[in-house]
Amino acid sequence: MCGLAGVLDWRSPGDSGLVRTLIERLSHRGPDGIKTCDLGPLQLGHARLSILDTSGRADQPMTSGDGRYTAVHNGEIYNFLELADVLRGLGHAFRTTSDTEVILAAYAEWGEACVERFNGIWAFAIWDGKARRLFVSRDRLGVKPLFLARDGHRLAFASEIKALLCLPWVVAKPQVSAVRDFLLDARVDHGRETFFAGIKRLPAGHNLLVDEEGTTERRFWAPPDLSNDASTVEKPTDGHLIAEVRRAVIESVSLQLRSDVPIGSCLSGGLDSSTIVAVASALRDGRIASSSAEHRERDQAAQLAFFADFAEPAISERRYVDVVVAATGVGLHAVRPSSKDALASLEGIVKAQDEPFGSTSIVAQYHVMRLVREIGVPVLLDGQGADELLGGYMPYRSHRDAPLLLTPRGPGMIAQHVRRGSLGRLARTGWSLATHGGPAPTVLRASRHLRPLLGESIAIAEPIDPVWTLRSGTNLATALWRDVAWGSLPGLLRYEDRNSMAFGIEARVPFLDHRLVELALALPDRLRLNDDIHKVALRRAFPDLVPRQILERRDKIGFASPEDTWLNAWKPELRGLREEPRSEVIGVFKPGALARAFDSWVAGRLARDVFWRVLSVEMWSRVSIFGERLPLP
Repeated sequence: MCGLAGVLDWRSPGDSGLVRTLIERLSHRGPDGIKTCDLGPLQLGHARLSILDTSGRADQPMTSGDGRYTAVHNGEIYNFLELADVLRGLGHAFRTTSDTEVILAAYAEWGEACVERFNGIWAFAIWDGKARRLFVSRDRLGVKPLFLARDGHRLAFASEIKALLCLPWVVAKPQVSAVRDFLLDARVDHGRETFFAGIKRLPAGHNLLVDEEGTTERRFWAPPDLSNDASTVEKPTDGHLIAEVRRAVIESVSLQLRSDVPIGSCLSGGLDSSTIVAVASALRDGRIASSSAEHRERDQAAQLAFFADFAEPAISERRYVDVVVAATGVGLHAVRPSSKDALASLEGIVKAQDEPFGSTSIVAQYHVMRLVREIGVPVLLDGQGADELLGGYMPYRSHRDAPLLLTPRGPGMIAQHVRRGSLGRLARTGWSLATHGGPAPTVLRASRHLRPLLGESIAIAEPIDPVWTLRSGTNLATALWRDVAWGSLPGLLRYEDRNSMAFGIEARVPFLDHRLVELALALPDRLRLNDDIHKVALRRAFPDLVPRQILERRDKIGFASPEDTWLNAWKPELRGLREEPRSEVIGVFKPGALARAFDSWVAGRLARDVFWRVLSVEMWSRVSIFGERLPLP
């Protein structure tokens, strides 16, 4: 897991000093060293975090033995050992034991189609010196980032936006549609556009080919087929599907234990992270096996777990974490950032993220990553993606229930919601039925109260078109795919990548192995949500490994922070952001809007999550647009 940068200029010799400037802005991603190379029209830079083959021979940029291909790579190809065996049979030899050299050999052998054989997370660029062609690729789910900035005949790319802001042809100014979507729809990282005009992202699951004739973008991973089975009645095949989920999770965790440095795990006490820790523990002590057992010599067992421990009863998961620790023997390290700690870290987090972020849970995550680096663990396994794939969030119940409104059960369901007073859930269920799993419209969101505060350019901006189209499936399956492709998941992956890499840590996400993703999205609704039990298939897949107290949990907390407590404690300090708000200077908000939003929040007229988005945009404006310090202690 590293940082990469490149500048391609067809008309004039490359400026090695420019790419050096770009990659030095990413040194936090690669604390083990920075290198650059001059390839004529292309300059490449790489900041290395050594995970596989920590020797100097695996440094990047890396050139193939015949001198034709040169690569920079951010990520991991987990099945690189199996691919190396295949490539040796085809006549390739290897000088290193790294996955980057396998990428080079795979591209030499199979060309652009090599990525279809990769199991992993990646963003890489390969220069073909003979054909004078640049090949760039990003993994199927977009776990690893890659950003682009074009200027006529010039193209630059980098792992983070902050590097591209060094370019002489890039001016830091807001992309109005991205700001609009964040403030009104709480949506981020859902299309090609970033928060910066002139800087775009290469979409997940896409390749980019660049030569002197032009640029071609191709999607190499098709959206998976979605389930059309909304039946609530169990079928004989359900047991087989649950066994397949078990096998897929074990195989994914097994592959992602490959490392030449220590590996740890995030642990919250929820089902997802507890399952990963339990499976890793069982693989470590031989209670279960995987098909990759013949290549166990590169495995680093997950021995330590890391936890954000908060005292507030509503969000505390300590009792569940202790249950997992007792069952698996994992060593636990916990951090409990105070409101002062969290406030003091805000500027660093804003710098790390490059773009606004949606809640203070990202602050808590940042402190966990800091602890991990202090302990000296450079790789983490985390549970991102399971909620979106297996129906973990509460609103998914409305999507699951929507088709049932048209069955004989419908009148009874409506009457039950009326009796309980859960009219909001009934309304969401009806909306899902009408839109086939569509998201709630902006007009029904609490953020609608921001409209009078928006600057004109933001207010009239059109929403960003998502890259991925929706597939046909049940209402629930459609909603899940939307969240995987351009809903909640892309933002969560961005938050984790920037927070982890701010401390030189590689975050791996076993639930996003593409084989598990394709399997999960094809599950019948009843194996995701049954009555009010979420993630049914995952609960039933590991009764022998995951403690009963975890499997039987029904309270959904998620990775939460004491946001109310923190914001209330920060009130005096936050008033500094009201002085000459930079977001008003650049036209995001009308003059006086930030003060009105602050007063509305204090008076209880503006929802906390909406107010946080206003704050986040103001902090981003100061730090990333104007390059200033935050007026906070």
